[in-house]
Amino acid sequence: MTSIHSETMVEVFEENSGKFPAKVIYYYLEDGLNESSRITYREMNARVKAIAAVLQDQYEKGARALLLFPTGIEFIVSLFGCFYSGIIGVPAYPPRKNRLFGRFEAIVNDCRPSLILTTRKIKEDILKNFAGETCLKGVDFVAYEDVDAGMESRWKNPGLCADDLALLQYTSGSTGAPNGVMVSHGNILRNSETIKESFGHDENLMGVNWLPAFHDMGLIGALIQPAYVGGSNAIIPPNSFLLRPLNWLKAISRYRGNTVGGPNFALDYCVERFKPEELDGTDLSCVRPFFCGAEPVRSESLESFSETFKPYHFRSDQFYPCYGLAESVLIVTGGGLFDDPVYLSVDTREIEKGRVVLLPGDSPDAKTFVSCGYPWQGTTVKIVHPESCIVNPPGEVGEIWVSGPSVARGYWNKPEETERTFGARLADTGEGPFLRTGDLGFIHKGHLYITGRIKDLIIIRGLNHYPHDIEQTAAKAHEALQSGSVAAFSVDEAGEERLVLVCEIRRTHLRDLDANAVFEALRQAITDTHQIQVHAIALIRTNTLPKTSSGKIQRLTAKKEYLGHELELLDSWKAEHPSITTHHSALSTQNSTLSTQQIEFWLIAWLSKELKIPAESIDITKPVTAYGLDSLKAVALARDAEEHFGIEWPLEWFLEETTVKALITNGKELLDKFDG
Repeated sequence: MTSIHSETMVEVFEENSGKFPAKVIYYYLEDGLNESSRITYREMNARVKAIAAVLQDQYEKGARALLLFPTGIEFIVSLFGCFYSGIIGVPAYPPRKNRLFGRFEAIVNDCRPSLILTTRKIKEDILKNFAGETCLKGVDFVAYEDVDAGMESRWKNPGLCADDLALLQYTSGSTGAPNGVMVSHGNILRNSETIKESFGHDENLMGVNWLPAFHDMGLIGALIQPAYVGGSNAIIPPNSFLLRPLNWLKAISRYRGNTVGGPNFALDYCVERFKPEELDGTDLSCVRPFFCGAEPVRSESLESFSETFKPYHFRSDQFYPCYGLAESVLIVTGGGLFDDPVYLSVDTREIEKGRVVLLPGDSPDAKTFVSCGYPWQGTTVKIVHPESCIVNPPGEVGEIWVSGPSVARGYWNKPEETERTFGARLADTGEGPFLRTGDLGFIHKGHLYITGRIKDLIIIRGLNHYPHDIEQTAAKAHEALQSGSVAAFSVDEAGEERLVLVCEIRRTHLRDLDANAVFEALRQAITDTHQIQVHAIALIRTNTLPKTSSGKIQRLTAKKEYLGHELELLDSWKAEHPSITTHHSALSTQNSTLSTQQIEFWLIAWLSKELKIPAESIDITKPVTAYGLDSLKAVALARDAEEHFGIEWPLEWFLEETTVKALITNGKELLDKFDG
């Protein structure tokens, strides 16, 4: 194990600020390509100390500060301000303008912050929209812009040690009972050292990343790692990536990025939006590693990306598949930096039974898995039977258990769940404690392969969504739905996880059921609360949803019955390509002067095509979220509207709750103003 001479990120950043004072640590590319701001090590060090001094004047060491920032330089500077003050930083996503997300409220209630550190604008928005919320009573606000320059002279070293908490990393997706992973300075240093060694980093690191700052991959891998090794990173807002993913690749080429990455979704999205004319002169040969994680890595995604971007000097051996989770700060396993991705083909039927039987890759019964490498830096990985808690023999699938210096201290204020998740021991030897990941996998020739999950976690576009949270939202969406009788799970559709809901209908509503109203209510509720699109809905008779004798929902059985067409269906809906095609031609029609009717025609055609719903079913007076317009689709709509009409439509129009009619009216005013 490599020796780490520092105990905290304060010591590390002080040392690197002294070594590289004039070096740019973070660039900010607001449009995903062009630099809009930057900060050097010296400038950041002064700003960090100024923020820390303000916090030290008002709050005790160990108080929590909720960090509400858009992705950018202000966020990472503020987080380091917390490090330097002894305050525990809590990264979170700012609540939407029109509602206080259940997840946001739950985080506040769980960590009980003394203050919210944010921008003036976000502070004003929260005070305007959520001032009366009980969870915010007594919580102070500190605006980034209000911290005076020169305050750094008042900073005092808080005298931290490796065991002091640096941040609470809330696991993504849970709204009902979010878990704040307690990450110490020592945890961050150990995991950062692991990333440094496995990724081959030094002060020449140049990252180019769009990953969300409140997610462990974006926070630890993209933002903290450069500060740890003395490198640099170009920050791209996630929405800019969604609007123009190819700008990410162009920025990699322009900045000669050598470390970039993301989940399968990012690779597939770049391939989907590929336009050769946009990438003239792009050279991706500089990247190593191009890491891929956050969900089971798909060989199809790697191969498709490699083939598509081969003309731009990208090779498959630049990929670096890896495995990790927030409970271990970030990375757990990764391969050799200069190795090709390792594929392993196994018998599909046998792997479903938990047995690993190798087959040739071209066999019709074969399923291909991608190696996520092997443990680094004193980390131990074992494959354990989840019920007997005994290590599985070779060739069998089991739960992935992890131990090592990166494993976090547990969940904030949840001792029982901490013991259950972080305190596991092998039943026969007593060895431990281990972190129970809830992920299933196997080890072959020293390499870890991920096969699935024990927990009913739904991963869509690299983010976790907990079924019980989605089920609670769905059950409240319409009065016809039976409380406590909704099953949420995902199915694989064209290589991507899609959300399915199976819902019981109350007996009192069986006779006069308005299925379309229920479908609409469910789509809107899930989109509004969880920002994902429902793929399919099955409405079933009362008391027919599979449950245990104690009343717990059997999601796997419900999924099996759904796929096998065994449910007692009353009605169903599925996002499919609409049968009405007369509107599709509007997508390729462009006029210099557009009427309100033509704008309406185009918007309805777009929604019909992209959301896979019949055009005639779209009511322009209803919120677009009723038709399943999630955040990704909203960004795509803004992008396509800009391309079609030749003028930039504000992205917030499509991210906020609004109706098609409002979009038409706003769009007409915008176009008339532009034409005038």
